[in-house]
Amino acid sequence: MRVTLIRHAEAGDDAARDEARALTLRGRGDARRLGRALARHGVGFDLVVSSPLVRAVQTAEIVAAAVDHDARILVSELLVPEGAASRVVAFLRSTGRATPEAQSIALVAHEPILSALAAALTQTPRHPPLHKAEALRIRLPDGIEAGGTLRWRVDARGRRERL
Repeated sequence: MRVTLIRHAEAGDDAARDEARALTLRGRGDARRLGRALARHGVGFDLVVSSPLVRAVQTAEIVAAAVDHDARILVSELLVPEGAASRVVAFLRSTGRATPEAQSIALVAHEPILSALAAALTQTPRHPPLHKAEALRIRLPDGIEAGGTLRWRVDARGRRERL
């Protein structure tokens, strides 16, 4: 299984509630550049899961369109900013068993859950926070229980760095 963690792009401060904050014009551009960079590197997803917060859903939609992911985006409360990484790991484990064809999964969310999830999936104590509009690929060749390895990251400018 390959899991790509994607942090939402820049959002404005013009909404009454945090959950309703939408991407800025810059954020939309950053999400497009990130999606195009992923597409250039041949990245595709069998499943895209997003936090329900507006800025994450918008980022997921833009990235999914760029990589020609035409299936429905799953929106899950598991990916809220203060969510438990252990619950997301359990979701990935059950998804891997129930849907073995889902070998490449994108999770679009926020900090601090993304860095906690990166640490959990790589079985390390901590992982630095992801930047806005950044993608981090974790490869789990022997399943969730065995832990994964960091493969690469792509930033908002579309630059890819092998890890």
